Amino acid sequence: MRKIGVIFAALFMVSWMFSFFCMHAAGQDGAGNSHNAEQGDVETGAADLSGEQKIPGQSDKLGISGNTNRSGESALEAAQQESRNMFQSRRVILERYGVKTYLSVEDYLPGVVVCQASPELGQEALKCQAVIARTYIYRQMGEREEIQEEELDLDYLGDRTAFDGAGLTVHQKEQLAESLERCKLAAKETAGMVMKYEDRYILPLFHECSAGRTRTGEADYPYLQSVESKWDEQKNKDRHSATLESETAFNLSDFAARIGKLNDSRAVDEARLPSEIQVVKRDDAGYVLQMKIGPGTYTGDEVQYALELPSACFTIDTKSQGQIIVRTKGRGHGYGLSQNGAEAMAEEGWSFEDILKYYYKNISLVTE
Repeated sequence: MRKIGVIFAALFMVSWMFSFFCMHAAGQDGAGNSHNAEQGDVETGAADLSGEQKIPGQSDKLGISGNTNRSGESALEAAQQESRNMFQSRRVILERYGVKTYLSVEDYLPGVVVCQASPELGQEALKCQAVIARTYIYRQMGEREEIQEEELDLDYLGDRTAFDGAGLTVHQKEQLAESLERCKLAAKETAGMVMKYEDRYILPLFHECSAGRTRTGEADYPYLQSVESKWDEQKNKDRHSATLESETAFNLSDFAARIGKLNDSRAVDEARLPSEIQVVKRDDAGYVLQMKIGPGTYTGDEVQYALELPSACFTIDTKSQGQIIVRTKGRGHGYGLSQNGAEAMAEEGWSFEDILKYYYKNISLVTE
């Protein structure tokens, strides 16, 4: 299911404002290296990495009787500290203008979560995002202790990188700073926690808003099961917004041109277009899997991107004179956690653990 992995990175942003901030951060980090130096180890490129320290506690002997060691720690406390040292040793390597900065995953995480999550999310929902981001990073790292930032393909916002020179108002800077602090707290309160299925890191897909039900993944992703997400519809009504449902009108020539770009060898006949549009197959959540348009057969995802729709859960109305009306439900690919749903569940009192286990079936939450 290669397309799911691609979708994950492509739809990893929620707020367009935060997306701008985060992308801008990459260009401004030459001035922001002072921040990274505060949190991580900085290297100019000339230092020798052959003297890397081993994982803290790797060779330490821990008693199992519960007796205290010389420093007064019990064996359990020492083991817990070793575990904390283990996940702090995993690092992300950032490079800006030839300068490498090494941040622990835990220090790197808040700058990722702030780019993925709406500032409106409650703390339990933010904890979900922290666990999701950490799981994804660990999955990408595999057995390695370090990973280059570009391998993650995640937007990142450091403490200072986007606050100055980005054309932000004072209020926007304050809002951004507050959101980042809340993300730091979410990372701290879930420190080291990841999601696994049969002792393997899951692919923790998420999206902004489902169409009322999430989608089922293929055999390689048994934890991605279709579940009802009624909160998306409720939240949509509460906000009086177009988060769940939207409508887009296309004139025939525009529609034909967009679809024609999917397959240049099969031109779409504009005159016959209204009678040659047919949805062939949908999945159990209502998302289009296959459809025919003129002489071509396309996936729902292909049509979604060609028409720039918010999701692949759509219907097409060809009865309007000279126009094709496309009505869409949901935002994003529809797999895994719905951020809209998670926010509403948190408001109802659900814990982040229960929210994650609702959207990702039969997983284990473990701290490493």
